[in-house]
Amino acid sequence: MIDKFSTTPVYLQLEQYLTAKIAAGVLRPGDAIPSESELCAQFSISRMTARKAVDYLVRQGKVERRRGQGTFVVQTSKTLRISLPLDRHLSSSEATLSLETPVVNRLICLSRESAPAQIADVLNIAPGSDVWFMKRLRLVGDIPFVFEQSWMHFAPFSDLCEADLNASKYAYISRKGFTVERSEKEIRAELPSQEVRDMLGIKREEPVLHASSIAMLKDLGPFEVSEIYYNQQHYRFTLTASRN
Repeated sequence: MIDKFSTTPVYLQLEQYLTAKIAAGVLRPGDAIPSESELCAQFSISRMTARKAVDYLVRQGKVERRRGQGTFVVQTSKTLRISLPLDRHLSSSEATLSLETPVVNRLICLSRESAPAQIADVLNIAPGSDVWFMKRLRLVGDIPFVFEQSWMHFAPFSDLCEADLNASKYAYISRKGFTVERSEKEIRAELPSQEVRDMLGIKREEPVLHASSIAMLKDLGPFEVSEIYYNQQHYRFTLTASRN
C-alpha cells in the first residue's frame, strides 16, 4: 500500500489509497475517514505526512473537516461532461446538444446603461453611448455551468427583453436579421470572486476558466463584449490544429 522507497511522495501514496477507497465505495459519503493518529499507526508514517495527505483530499473537495468530530467523505456533486471546441463559435445551447437535459438560461439582471470607455472602444461607439448590460446564468437541469456578464449594442436591439434572454439570445439576434459570425476569446484560469462562486455553486477555493470574449456580427463587426466564467469541473476544451 505504502512504498517508502518509491519516487512518489508518501503523502501522495496515502492520498491515492484513500481516494481509491472512496471511489470503490468502501468509504461512502458521510463516513469518517481514519484520524491522523490512526493513519500514522496503520502506515507507520509521521503526523505531518498524514495531515498533508488529508489536506490534499480536503482541497480536492473529497472530504471535509468538522470541528470536534473528524474528517468525513463528502457527497460528490453531479458532474456534466461538456466538450467545447476552441476553434468554433458555439452557443451554450449548441455546445450541450449531446446532453439529454436542455440548457436553461436564467437572467440575473438586464439594464440600459452608459458604455464605459473601455467597452465603448471595443464596440466602436462613443463613450457614454447606450448599451445593454446583462448577467446570465446557464444551467443544465439544476447544475450551473456558465455565468456571464455582457455589454451589447443597444440601438439595433432596443426591444430586447427578459423573455428573449431566458430563451435564446442568438435566436433573437437572428430574428432581427443579423448573423453572429465569430468571436475572439482570451481564456485564463483564475480564482473566482465570491459572486462567481455563488452563481456557479462552488463551495471551495478552486479555479474557474475565465474567458474575455468579443462577438462579431457579419459585415458589422463587434457587437458584444462578455466576461464568461466556466465551471471547469464540467468542461473539456478541444482544439483542432493544422500544420498548414
